[in-house]
Amino acid sequence: MAMTATPSGSLLYAVRPRVIAKRVGQLAVILAGLTVVPLLVSLALSELHVAARLALVILMLAVGGAWLASRAAPRSIQVNEGLVVCALTFILAPLALSFPLMASGIDFRDALFECISGITTTGLSTLGSVEAHSPAFLFERAWMQWVGGLGIVVLSVALLAGDDMAARRLVESPVSQDTLETSTRWHARRSLMTYGLLTIASIPLLWLAGWSAFDALVYALAAVSTGGFAPYDASLAAAPWPARFAVVGVALLGAVSLPLYHAVWRRGWRALAQDVEWRLLLVASGLTAVALMLLMARAQGWVWSPTLAASALVMAISAQTTSGFETLSPAGLDNASLLTLIVAMTVGGSVGSTAGGIKLLRWLMLWRLAQLILRRTAMPSRAVAVLRVRGEAVSGDVITGALFLALLFVLTVALSWLPFLAMGHDPMRALFEVVSAVGTVGLSSGVTSPDLHPALMGVLCIDMLMGRVEFVALLVMLLPRTWIGRRRSE
Repeated sequence: MAMTATPSGSLLYAVRPRVIAKRVGQLAVILAGLTVVPLLVSLALSELHVAARLALVILMLAVGGAWLASRAAPRSIQVNEGLVVCALTFILAPLALSFPLMASGIDFRDALFECISGITTTGLSTLGSVEAHSPAFLFERAWMQWVGGLGIVVLSVALLAGDDMAARRLVESPVSQDTLETSTRWHARRSLMTYGLLTIASIPLLWLAGWSAFDALVYALAAVSTGGFAPYDASLAAAPWPARFAVVGVALLGAVSLPLYHAVWRRGWRALAQDVEWRLLLVASGLTAVALMLLMARAQGWVWSPTLAASALVMAISAQTTSGFETLSPAGLDNASLLTLIVAMTVGGSVGSTAGGIKLLRWLMLWRLAQLILRRTAMPSRAVAVLRVRGEAVSGDVITGALFLALLFVLTVALSWLPFLAMGHDPMRALFEVVSAVGTVGLSSGVTSPDLHPALMGVLCIDMLMGRVEFVALLVMLLPRTWIGRRRSE
């Protein structure tokens, strides 16, 4: 019997606007509920002009979201629809939250940049000084980072009313796990609970380390989300060393895969010792710290001091976890030190954490792939070799996805770097800034400032969004084929 090949295009379905509208409406209602917290803080601080703007935004999100969510739409959701909703949420949320930030006297452009930086948990800022702004402003921007750290988890929970496979694409899991225990629904709820408990535990820890109650709250929100927004212009530099280490210690906890905490609670500390990604995170942070310490000592004439070693360690953890806190300004570092931090920011933290970068597990996967390719040269032609990570076989689709994401990261950095070079910025410092944005880190070499050209601000905004949604969601949303074509009827 003759077989007729089916054109791949006939299997493609465009997104259904009704499904997109309903899911975006659901998430708008969730965002309205989350925004009640900064509203209450503003009222408690008697900053009524900020509270009024927040109340208006909450009302618009709640009413508009409830209306969209009540519209009739198919219950099932396609993968491309889930990704489009993800991308739209990270775009629409900063637009809505810019209005309350403008109550502090900044214009829309700076407010939007600040909100995108917050929601994407990046931490770059074009403001000349944050200390000049009110406590409500400082809390709101830290709260945005905390909400942004929740992003993928909240999105997956909201979308689980539909197709579980679509929601699974929004929860990072590079190794296939199909057991009931690791279903997307359970993963999302477990991660959400872990995220909340980490935050609650971090606040008294930072207070005991020497921060005031308000500072402990703000730093906890920014550290657990690996966001990096600090209530001081000097970030951590003016604080005592115990307080500095406490903040980056919390950021290190945020850069650990959230499901790992559940494994430790269920199986004990041996689960932590057996987790390869946790070990890689510690090793990568340590190697970065040693390299930085040597480079900084060389730049100072090989004069070593405990302060230098401590600064190197804090900066290394900050870059590796992509939290972006500073004990010294990268603007004062030499090119070799900047390159060391660039490597750490590119590698990033653990998959399933709030950290950015390409992620450690994906690097491990690519390393194992390279080893497998080399081993195959010595194997018989019919031998079967399986790529394994964490003791589990990794499918070809997962490997392809990791390669594709790494390629998109590099391409985005390269294309974003060119406008900075064209406008005369120092090549190494411009590269540092772009990698910091794409990796959602927030460390700055001094390029991001109030004087930054608006076009370059736009480039960094796109970079931050691309890095937060891990490229694919934003690219799917921009693809014409996503919107034009045959649609499913249900």
